Amino acid sequence: MNCKNLLIVLLILLCSTPLHAADPARSTSAPFSALNHKYVLIGLGDSLTQGTMDGADNSLNTQNAYLQKIYESLSQVQDTGFMQPLLNLREKRLYPFTLPTNLGIDGSDVFHIEGLTYYKREGAMQTTRSRDYLCNGLLPWVLHDIYDNSLYPYNLLTGNPASQIDSAIWLLNCLHRREAARAIFILWIGNNDSSSAALGYGTNNPVFVPLPFALIENLLKPGIAALLGWAQENGKVSFEPYTQASIERNLTELADFATQYEHALMRLETSVEGLYETTDVFLCTLPYYSSVGYLFDSDDLEFYLRKIAPQYSVPSSFARVAEPGEPVTDFTRGDRINLITFMCMYAMLSTGADVKTVNRVLETDGVQNDGLVLSQYEQGLIRTRIDGFNDAIRQAAQKRAGNVHLIDLGPWLNDILTGSTPFEVQGRRITRKWIRGGCFSIDGVHPGYTGQAIMANRIIENINTALGLQAPLLDTGSIMASDPYIDNDGDGWAPGPDYERSGLTGMLFLFKDPDDTDPAAQPALPADIWIKLSEAILRLM
Repeated sequence: MNCKNLLIVLLILLCSTPLHAADPARSTSAPFSALNHKYVLIGLGDSLTQGTMDGADNSLNTQNAYLQKIYESLSQVQDTGFMQPLLNLREKRLYPFTLPTNLGIDGSDVFHIEGLTYYKREGAMQTTRSRDYLCNGLLPWVLHDIYDNSLYPYNLLTGNPASQIDSAIWLLNCLHRREAARAIFILWIGNNDSSSAALGYGTNNPVFVPLPFALIENLLKPGIAALLGWAQENGKVSFEPYTQASIERNLTELADFATQYEHALMRLETSVEGLYETTDVFLCTLPYYSSVGYLFDSDDLEFYLRKIAPQYSVPSSFARVAEPGEPVTDFTRGDRINLITFMCMYAMLSTGADVKTVNRVLETDGVQNDGLVLSQYEQGLIRTRIDGFNDAIRQAAQKRAGNVHLIDLGPWLNDILTGSTPFEVQGRRITRKWIRGGCFSIDGVHPGYTGQAIMANRIIENINTALGLQAPLLDTGSIMASDPYIDNDGDGWAPGPDYERSGLTGMLFLFKDPDDTDPAAQPALPADIWIKLSEAILRLM
């Protein structure tokens, strides 16, 4: 560590107020107090581990997410340390003087955890190390991005810009030197190695944006419409995210995933002395990203769009999840569109478009607008790739010592969300459905409070079995009772959290239930909906 960084660390230590780290409500504790326990819970991964909901990273969401809930359970049966990098509603670090043990970062894939880009999604020739995926802010009051805000001050402690793995290595070595401390390390990474393919937006060169641009171009703000048109003509933006070519472009190659996953584990093993003597590592498999609530099937479209146009029906070319009157028992069936595309269809109907025009979004003749529909076949491509990722994770666990434990979480979640295994909380069936399924937050990607608790319980069960503990399971019924993402009046909308958001999340919040005790109370889109949507679109670019 150079002298400048050492001076900053000393200032942090002098300015910090010691409090007790074991109380999650008192998160302004002394920098290293989370390490002064017999056990320390460490998480490394993506938005699920960070605690994202509704595309937002803040303390309210983080403290209702699965890793926090695991900590609260473990702390009831053993002396456990844990620290969140809590963020305010503007996604700025609340207590930068604390040392987080939750190292998960929203948007991370298996490459980002080592500070690397993945060449395919970047439209580049090779994978390289990038400051975009490293913590490099020097001063706690000038933290620029999610990596700075979540990993600071590990870059000061390591003396270099720090990735998730770099931070974990420093933390685990520190624990190794404290001979009484033992780590419970959860690695859940790989969801974002298929997310862009399933969600239909993101990446570079081009940026994929799932908009029916030809149908809404004249509704958007003229300047933004002109900018989007220019970007499309010049290959900067694509409005066809669901062609086979774009899906393959956004999926991590299986061999690349397996190699990188293994490399990340080897980094830990070679850089942390006696890693498995002081650490129990839990490797989690991945659920199908093609089964999140963000992806709307025929049943979803007809349920919501008939609120505006009672005669609405999906066209015959759009593969149904079930025939009319047939019970929906297999949620892997049917074509899909994503939530952003659905919002455009809903807004079009709300502002006077006829059903025939709106349904042009769903044309799947392979000539026009086919790229906005994620077909059953294309979903199968994504599921097959995720199966391969999970095989790589299983193989990585099998070849290692007894203190590496596999949590085969992905297939278990798939069975619940896709309807193969009925799962109920307080008599409510949990499924993949957006809002109606009781699992997801309004963004349809990240679980809400109930979904997070369900995942936490499964992981707690595995930790108990592996370590011989009796950590209590969460009361999912009481969590559901206070979950703002639960639709209590059965109208398909949920009240959502009590904070304001802008951009795409702000658009999603227009669909919050104004009165969750009255099924007749429906969201009312503002008169300037297309102006708001135009401005939100810019944030996707």
